[in-house]
Amino acid sequence: MDVKTIILGFLSYGEMSGYDIKQAFTNSIGFFYDASFGAIYPALRKLEEEGFVTKQEIIQSGKPNKILYRITEAGKQSFRQEIQTPILPPVLRSDMLVKIFFGKSRTIDEQKDLLEGCLDTQRQLLQQSKASYKKLEVNFDEYQRFCWEYTIHHLESTISFMEQKMTSLMKQPAYSV
Repeated sequence: MDVKTIILGFLSYGEMSGYDIKQAFTNSIGFFYDASFGAIYPALRKLEEEGFVTKQEIIQSGKPNKILYRITEAGKQSFRQEIQTPILPPVLRSDMLVKIFFGKSRTIDEQKDLLEGCLDTQRQLLQQSKASYKKLEVNFDEYQRFCWEYTIHHLESTISFMEQKMTSLMKQPAYSV
């Protein structure tokens, strides 16, 4: 699914600013799909050109004007059509896995630091995800709750897998330069 479709989904809950949309990405689906302002604002412009959203400028004194976006009826139809399309296989892009893949080119100490750093990162993500979940769960419907619980389960599984495999990886000789 693309950024434009996800934005339409967020706007189906109510009007939002670009900042609000970025926060929605970060605080709701950021673990499995995040977008930067550099992706959000061009998508909003395109959605407006296509007639899927409208925008309203709110005049504010002492700070920049606020732009609120609202989904149109055509945008709602487009969103409904897009979420009915077949599910594509997930595309996994992981800096951590790429670094581990080439781990043998590191010294033993570098390998140990890499694996411990990766494990620490996963633990931090789990802790942050659990804290966010507790803070936000009162507003979730059962589908949103499912996605958050999936994320937490995924992180717990990753941590468990890494803990099981670290010892055997550390027994592998390092690449000699």
